[in-house]
Parts: sequence; structure tokens; C-alpha cells
Amino acid sequence: MAELSPTTPKRRFLLECSGACGDLGTFIPHVTGAITVAGLAPAGVLFGFAAFLIATGLLYRLPLPVQPMKAISAVILTGGLRPGEVAAAGMIIGVVLLVLGITGWIGRLASAIPQSVSAGLQLGLGLLMAELGLKLILENAWLGFGSLALLFTLTRIPRCPAAPLALAASIIAGWATGKTGIASPVAVTPGMPQLVVPSWPEVWRSFEVAVLPQLSLTLTNAVIVTASVARELFPSAGAVASERHLALSSGLANVLLCPFGAMPMCHGVGGLTAQYRFGARTGLAPIIFGAAIAKPETPVCSHRRT
Repeated sequence: MAELSPTTPKRRFLLECSGACGDLGTFIPHVTGAITVAGLAPAGVLFGFAAFLIATGLLYRLPLPVQPMKAISAVILTGGLRPGEVAAAGMIIGVVLLVLGITGWIGRLASAIPQSVSAGLQLGLGLLMAELGLKLILENAWLGFGSLALLFTLTRIPRCPAAPLALAASIIAGWATGKTGIASPVAVTPGMPQLVVPSWPEVWRSFEVAVLPQLSLTLTNAVIVTASVARELFPSAGAVASERHLALSSGLANVLLCPFGAMPMCHGVGGLTAQYRFGARTGLAPIIFGAAIAKPETPVCSHRRT
């Protein structure tokens, strides 16, 4: 069989599948923890991500990620936020983003921030992610460094779908040796997301412990820096992912989906660069990811230390 050229649909699809795996390192631990530790309803969480991912791919036609809001996720895991408080946090930040996008204030804020600050935020985020990755690798050194070496090798091969191949090989190696660090999967019962109506005390507590720590991170990393990197990576098409558009899409998604059990979500520069690095160039990557987690039988694994 003749080798596929870089522009054939089959080769492009494989690379988009590879890019769709680029943000799993952020998605899996935060979502798994929210479901298994904090007790958020899996149907609402997975439906929220699936809907936002597919809408993002269709709207922007770029490999823009959809990620959990990390500061809120940390509070969910450590502070024991109840579902009503999680919904309230997402809706409050969603309203703020909508106001900033509709009024155009987010553009003024972006223009007031020097490029050096955006570069520093990218560097800081990269170092933090590298530190977290190293800690996880050291928990199971042979599997972690072996997977890293395989991933690095595969990325040296032109047009190779490195991420899914390395992920599959790591899962097989972990299962074969019993070193996955994963307990039995938690089955997700098929069903529709349920409406979550926060009380006023829940709204106030979520504002204090979740919204305030998250807001600055969302405005900088998820909106301003993401828009800047999108224009850098996609000079001809990246303008569609402007600060205003990112604020509006994130705000609308949280206002509409968080009342039905979704986690507070946003875009993110780390996910964008990861998906691009693994081969994604179009909105097909987030659509593939969203379609994969939209299936009602999608399992969620609970983690354990080995």
C-alpha cells in the first residue's frame, strides 16, 4: 500500500487524534478527582466537557482545549465544595466573562498587559506543569521515564500519532506489570444531567473560596495568553480566537452548563500548545475528544498509589 502523504485525510485524522490526547494530563486527574473524591455527578461533568469541546471545535476550527478551572478544581478536592457551590462558582465566573466580553473590557485589559508579562505567565505555567509531571513520573519511575522516552522518540518521527501510541503502550505495560496505579473502573450510569440549584449560602461560600482565587488565572491564562498564542501558532486563522471571543465562549458555556452539574471550564494555553505539538491543526481534535467522552458508558477510574 502506498504511503499516505501528509495532506491525505487519513493521515490528517490520525494527527488530529494524536493532538486530541495532548490535554489528558490535565483532564484526567482533575475530572477523576471531582467525580470520585468530591462526588460530582459523572453525567453532568462529562456532558459539560463533551458539549463545550464539540462546540469549541465547530466554532473556532482550531485545536483549542477545554480544561477544568484548576484553582476551583483544587478547592473541590481539598475544600469539599458541594455540587451547588461548584455550580455557583462556574456561573459567577461565567457572568463575569460575559460582561467583559460583551462590553469589550477584556480587550482593553489585554492591551494593558505587556507582552513580557504574557511570556512570563507561559514560562511559569510550563515550569509548574513540568514539576507536576516529574512528581508523577517519580511515583513509578520505570513506567514514567519509559513512557516519556517512548513519547520523545515517537515525536521525532514525522507525522507519527505519538500521543495515542505512547498512551496505549503505557497502559499495556502498566496492566502487564500491575503498576498502573489505578483501581477498578467506576461505571458511569447512563442518564441525563440533573439541574443543580445553589442556595444563597452556597453562592457566597463559592465566591469566597473558589471564584476569587480562580478569576485572575482565567483572565490571564485561559483568555489573554491563549489568544496571544493562538495568533502566534495560526497567523492566518488565529484571530478568530480573540480575547473577546474566548471570554464570550467560556462565559456562555459556564452559565449554560454548570447549572446541570458541569465543572467550571475554560480554555488554556497549555492545552493549546500540547495539542498543537502532538499534531492537531484544526477543530477536529476537540471534537474527537468531546465525542469520546460523550458516550454514556465512558468509565471513570479511581486512582490509588502503588
